[in-house]
Amino acid sequence: MVSISRFSHKNPRFISLLNRRGSIPSEVEDTVKEVLKQVKAKGDLALHAYMKQFDDVDIQKIGLFVSDDEFAQAKETVSNEFKAAVKKACDNLFQFHRKQVPSGFSEKYEDGVILERRYTPLNRVAVTVPGNMAPLVSTLCMNLVPAIVAGVPDIYILTKPGKDGKIDEHLLYVADYLNVRNYYKISGSQGLAAVAYGTETVQKVDAITGPGNNFTQMAKRLLFGEVKIDSIAGPSEIAIIADEKANPTFIAADLMSQAEHGTGFEASTAFCLSEKQAEQIRDEILRLCQEHNLVNATRQSFENYGDIFIVDSIQEAVDAVNEIAPEHAELLLTDYEDALARLTNAGAVFVGEYSTEPVGDYFCGTNHILPTCGTARFSSGMSVQEFMRGYSVIRYTKKALEKNAGHITQLARAEGMMAHALAVTVRKA
Repeated sequence: MVSISRFSHKNPRFISLLNRRGSIPSEVEDTVKEVLKQVKAKGDLALHAYMKQFDDVDIQKIGLFVSDDEFAQAKETVSNEFKAAVKKACDNLFQFHRKQVPSGFSEKYEDGVILERRYTPLNRVAVTVPGNMAPLVSTLCMNLVPAIVAGVPDIYILTKPGKDGKIDEHLLYVADYLNVRNYYKISGSQGLAAVAYGTETVQKVDAITGPGNNFTQMAKRLLFGEVKIDSIAGPSEIAIIADEKANPTFIAADLMSQAEHGTGFEASTAFCLSEKQAEQIRDEILRLCQEHNLVNATRQSFENYGDIFIVDSIQEAVDAVNEIAPEHAELLLTDYEDALARLTNAGAVFVGEYSTEPVGDYFCGTNHILPTCGTARFSSGMSVQEFMRGYSVIRYTKKALEKNAGHITQLARAEGMMAHALAVTVRKA
């Protein structure tokens, strides 16, 4: 299932990896544009119709919001072990994310001028989380905790309910545990349109975050500007750099952890120093997939973008990973400091054989919402600042304005902005 080849920048497998993108078909864009148009114009009428058409959900029958009884039932249903895991994971998230809150600053200049930078939370945000096929409990935590730490007063969650009109009890428990009880039973592009534009019953928000299918991602792309979005998420990816002492079983399992997402566009890439080591990793992938019934779950991704590249040096591997700019990078190296210093293009870097990628996905406290498809070259993962906005406060004095009026008007007139210059000159003594 996995390709082994000598690395070079001209290797067709490497070129294919760099060109890999989770493109959205044009017919999806056409459909979503019409959905957004109708929901904006017709509000609840269109929202309810599309929920019935696309998701077989009758909002009139099941209700728009999760009820108090449903939250209470979820609390009774989930196991104590799950509750303990949620508590510890959220404790870790809160501890790490509280360090990210920007404090702002104030600078006092000559002539009494004071300039400030202030930060304030967004007023209202919506988090979309799939729940019917795979209830993404960890992703819900990763969205809610930074929003809570930022101080967002109104947080709404969107999830498609099942055929019984219910949402997975594990998702409901997490929301209730984090005291976020505005939980909509809406989903898809129609749900995002509803929270972006507002309807008779759905609150308009300032930002939308969270994962979803092609229709959800296209809706986020088209709604950007109407609301803030976190990112357009693509298929998952991992790149592992390993030296001769790295455990091939660990490498194989970590490659499998990304391939199992199942779209066929996930990329699982390893860089090692010998053909023997590459073959050991491949053999372990085959063994583990067969022993744990994961062949079907991983086959398509491994065939499309499963690669073990043999490199001449760790430095060559680091340079290649920087070019890929993967969502996740792992350094399974005895001496990792130089590689860690040089590895700058990755959503998150996992160092050492026990820093397996699922530690970040679920538990350690960092955020698993990360840039994909090479966008780690210029973008960052989810943080508290995703749910805040910064602004400046300017306190200029008469003395300072008179002193600097000539400079300001020169710049304004150079741009042909005569009224800008006038706004300064009318204030001169």
